[in-house]
Amino acid sequence: MTDTEVTSQIIQSLATYLKRDPSSITDSHHLRDDLGLDSVAIIELLFEIEDRFKIQIPDQDLPGLSTVGSVADYVRQRLISGGSAPKAAAKPAAAPKKPAAPKKAAAAKKPTAAAKKPAAKKTGTAPKKSATTSKKAAAPKKATAPKKSGTSKKTTAAKKKATR
Repeated sequence: MTDTEVTSQIIQSLATYLKRDPSSITDSHHLRDDLGLDSVAIIELLFEIEDRFKIQIPDQDLPGLSTVGSVADYVRQRLISGGSAPKAAAKPAAAPKKPAAPKKAAAAKKPTAAAKKPAAKKTGTAPKKSATTSKKAAAPKKATAPKKSGTSKKTTAAKKKATR
């Protein structure tokens, strides 16, 4: 497939998608700025191109495909190389990548609550409950059920005692 055939098929796909005359689209048009394609439209266009040319475009190559000409060059390179990604088109033409932030060292972590307290020695006996603890546990619970009509306070109190 010649260079002009690849470019004209890409322009035809764009013209069909945008419902425009193919002659109004050139290689220098920027997909987003000049043609008004949003990110979803660009992805749809690239799916169309993958189907038409029987190639796959990896996600990491997408940032370098910003103009009609860059898409056409990328497709030509993929067709020549037999489907493997060209190295030149895979790099984005925009901003350089930022270096990765250094990871914090494991020693810089704050100690957890378990690390701060020393482990208790096991003596083989369970701790004794204090008198206040056992009184709190035996405190009667208040009834939360709604009152039934026809029952007196004495009957309700007697039922509570019986269930304890």
